[in-house]
Amino acid sequence: MKYALVTGGSRGIGRAVSCKLAEMGYFILINYQSNDAEAEKTLQSVREKGSDGELMKFDVTDSEAIAVALGNWSSRHPDEYIEVLVNNAGIRKDNLMLWMTGEEWSKVLDISLNGFFHVTQPLLKNMLVKRYGRIVNIVSLSGIPVSYTHSEPTRLLSISYAVFCLKKKKTV
Repeated sequence: MKYALVTGGSRGIGRAVSCKLAEMGYFILINYQSNDAEAEKTLQSVREKGSDGELMKFDVTDSEAIAVALGNWSSRHPDEYIEVLVNNAGIRKDNLMLWMTGEEWSKVLDISLNGFFHVTQPLLKNMLVKRYGRIVNIVSLSGIPVSYTHSEPTRLLSISYAVFCLKKKKTV
């Protein structure tokens, strides 16, 4: 069976991605933080697409919760691995930097950057060992055409990781 994890998978773009991956034959691991009802709706939509899935409730900024959730999944699926990761979790703070509070800025970066790291890092080993994996990073475009947004560090981190994999002749 092929497994895909979609962070922020319970609504919006995450739901659409989950449904598309379900159509492609993936078993979908739907991550969400708090909205149980919407997560259940996404799981039902995945099933209507002819696949199945499970809900994985954790905050992408909480590395301990991620370790527990992924560890529990791995122990139930010892011979399987998550071959597709879609980092979609995020929050939308449309303030211009001039009016953005330090707390808002930190929360956006914590989800966009630390969340990316905390979820991606534990899944990389199996992708590299199996010599196959796909990581898709979805970031906000709400700042366009502003020259620098909170999505820029994630984009740069994604490019840096892609270059690393190319140098190692790995497809991830």
